[in-house]
Amino acid sequence: MIATLTSVIPTGVRPSASPWFNRVKEFCVSSLREAFAVLFVAILSSHLLFAQDLPKAWRRADAVERSAAWRKKSPARFFRVEGDFDGDGKPDVAELLIDDSTKKFALFVRLACKPTWQRVSEQMDVASLDRFAIDLVKSGRYETACGKGYDDSFCAHGEPDYLVLSHPAIDFIYTESADSIFYWDEKTKSFREIAMSD
Repeated sequence: MIATLTSVIPTGVRPSASPWFNRVKEFCVSSLREAFAVLFVAILSSHLLFAQDLPKAWRRADAVERSAAWRKKSPARFFRVEGDFDGDGKPDVAELLIDDSTKKFALFVRLACKPTWQRVSEQMDVASLDRFAIDLVKSGRYETACGKGYDDSFCAHGEPDYLVLSHPAIDFIYTESADSIFYWDEKTKSFREIAMSD
């Protein structure tokens, strides 16, 4: 009788893998381990950068400060907006940030072309934070508080009747009350505020 492969291999015993197969298996396992390690480091680094990329002593709003029912209308709870504010084709960021040491909050902007944050509003009492919000204003033509005839004080510094925006801007809102827009002034290379209502 001519022995076949199956007749010479005892039942329950598998043939040993070839050296080539073992090398491939070891390479695949090693590559997967390295890939997972790189992914873990990337996720950890991004989390740390997100937490550390703010101005010193300033923080983002916590869950309690973001919990008002009216804030649920915005995914960012009206604390953060993104848009190309300076018209360079890159997304910029605006956020309401809080300083616990002074119990103040303020509006900050970080342009894509600059690594640092700039405070563009005055600092306000954090006790009133639950009434404040920011939202995105699209480019367009908007009647100002001066144009609406609210008060002579709204026209005291040469404010126009209409604000014409070539780029998105930041709507700074005191809910059920005042409203102003922070926009990028190409001439001064800085943000300016103009009242829209009182």
